Amino acid sequence: MKNKNTLKTLLTAPLLALALSFGSHTEAFAQTNKSTDEPFMYVEQMPEFKGGMAEMLKFLGTNIKYPDVAKSNGLEGLVVISFVVETNGSISEVKTVKPLSKETDEEAMRVVKQMNGQWTPGRQNGKAVRVRYTLPIKFALKDTDRAAAASVANRMPAFKGGTEAMQQAMQAHLALPAEARKENLNARVVVKFYVDREGQVANVRLEGTKLKKTVGPGSELDYMDASTFQLQNKTLLAKLSESAMAAVKATSGQWEPALKNGQPTGAEVVLPVQFLSSESGHGSEKMGVPSMTKYTKSFYKADEVDVKPAFKDGSFERYLAKNLRYPAKAEFEGPLSLTFTVKADGTVMSMIPTSVGKEMHDMISNVFQKSNGQWNPGKVDGQPVNVTQTLTILFVTDNGGKKSELEKADVVVTRYK
Repeated sequence: MKNKNTLKTLLTAPLLALALSFGSHTEAFAQTNKSTDEPFMYVEQMPEFKGGMAEMLKFLGTNIKYPDVAKSNGLEGLVVISFVVETNGSISEVKTVKPLSKETDEEAMRVVKQMNGQWTPGRQNGKAVRVRYTLPIKFALKDTDRAAAASVANRMPAFKGGTEAMQQAMQAHLALPAEARKENLNARVVVKFYVDREGQVANVRLEGTKLKKTVGPGSELDYMDASTFQLQNKTLLAKLSESAMAAVKATSGQWEPALKNGQPTGAEVVLPVQFLSSESGHGSEKMGVPSMTKYTKSFYKADEVDVKPAFKDGSFERYLAKNLRYPAKAEFEGPLSLTFTVKADGTVMSMIPTSVGKEMHDMISNVFQKSNGQWNPGKVDGQPVNVTQTLTILFVTDNGGKKSELEKADVVVTRYK
């Protein structure tokens, strides 16, 4: 990008001098007698870009172009470049000492090298000397670019080339078995698998098989669970499952990984694998679209995780029944649907409606807070995650309440008069 609002440097002359001399101020002045081939780290008169700091900022802002990859991923941060300012004002030994990304590092290096010959050399005891100079360059997006990047900073895995390319990669495994054609069946197998940050496929497993039966010319049933069909050939389902999983494994290495905050991450994918009904390997139905982004979520529902949160002391409902008490002055009565989150660190965050009244709210909140640290968190792909759950607490007086409410409640709290 070509304006200084997009790119900033974090330099001021006094700050630079302080940063370079930190921890070695006394040693710096002892460098006077060192070999002229070895660059100084600090000198009495530091090198300066011709025209001063303002001109250097202008030069950087005009010449640095924000890399498209970094921009689209919403990547911002600091790249620190080190180089030697020679006695004739040229620069050498340009290198990155604090990287941000491959693209931003290369761009910072490219522009710094264009500064060659535009420096006034540093001096020690009035003599021009070689000085190693450190230049921090900050890549910062405009608000409009940041907003645009946010829309793609979190995304699910995508097959390189799209759905058609994915079907071609899987096609050799997806001819419909003769047994299925004999029974006028078509098949779709739902497969779950994990795409790691390198685009490799792992943990391939069957989610379910759906079949569709043609019952007459121009008449066919919709896809239904395979268990609803009375199949004459019992090995058909196994063949379909094996072929579908082999087809998915054939795509390994051909995926763009999921992104979380602009960075590659592992994610689980759910894919309906469509078997091709014709002899030529082509059919009227297309491959399903990959879905599922749960590995990039901040919060998960209990049915989305591999391992659900577990209360260390057994049943959490039993814990609530033992510790919840009806406040004396509470006016609330009836069922309360309460949502709470067991966080990845084992702590609990509860969301209690204010409509229950202050006394009731404070009592419930206190009981939930006391459960902090007594949870084993839920996990996705072996990693602890935040998991949100909902339960129903029924507050009644003298064992009252409708039978239907009592049956639906997870916990019943009774007030006796």
